[in-house]
Amino acid sequence: MAHYDALWAGAAPLVRAGGAILDPWLSRCADEARRGLTLLARPHDNCRGCTFHLLEQLLRLKPAQRYQPASDLHHTILSLFPATADCAPYLTQLPAYLAAVAEVAAVTPSFAIDIRGVTLTPGAVLAQGFPRDATPATVREHLRAALHARGLGDALDQRYRLVTAHMTLVRFATPLDDPQRFVAALATARGTDFGLTMVGRLELLFGDCSTRLRASRKLRTISCPNGNCQPTKRLAVPRQPLATRYSSQPASVTVGVSMDIENAFV
Repeated sequence: MAHYDALWAGAAPLVRAGGAILDPWLSRCADEARRGLTLLARPHDNCRGCTFHLLEQLLRLKPAQRYQPASDLHHTILSLFPATADCAPYLTQLPAYLAAVAEVAAVTPSFAIDIRGVTLTPGAVLAQGFPRDATPATVREHLRAALHARGLGDALDQRYRLVTAHMTLVRFATPLDDPQRFVAALATARGTDFGLTMVGRLELLFGDCSTRLRASRKLRTISCPNGNCQPTKRLAVPRQPLATRYSSQPASVTVGVSMDIENAFV
């Protein structure tokens, strides 16, 4: 809780004064060529519904922001490599990334996250996630170790070292018309209980900076029956190169590396 409180204390006065940091890519998503690899968990449908009511209220105050649709809401477990336009070198190592994830997932129990209250950063609104045990932190440390052991650790934690189980709800794309009112609306939700998520499945996504589902490719789904995560589904991946560009439709895309990603699942 102290970490979230510190974020609020630092960002709320800044945003209230009109100093929200805008993401220039949000206004030109079609030009976004950066892609990364992320292991994540999805919130329970009930939690998505509860956050929707807050997002609806904020949307009335300022519609021209990036409000996360229900399909995109997620808790990041770990970014295996950061979103970059030059992702081809990372993708040549995709089998090693998949092996590291499989190794850690095999001993990962299911876990629970309470989603309660919101906080702020200069560029985003976050729902606060509180794991009920140390499993997410343990998964992150084990995965970092597995990646380092395979020579894949240099790309970890380049933006920041992830320590929370938050969900991003809003990213700022345009200046707020009434920032004081916007922050006041968030303040009323600081203690809102958005529900409990039992994480029984993890997803490995190759996607953009916002992990938008329509701009992503799901490489693995990992279920956690009886307390242990095991890869249970080999997802069908089109036999064509991945892409760094995408349209508004979930079409296939190229990364400039001529490897068949399907081979990574062999």
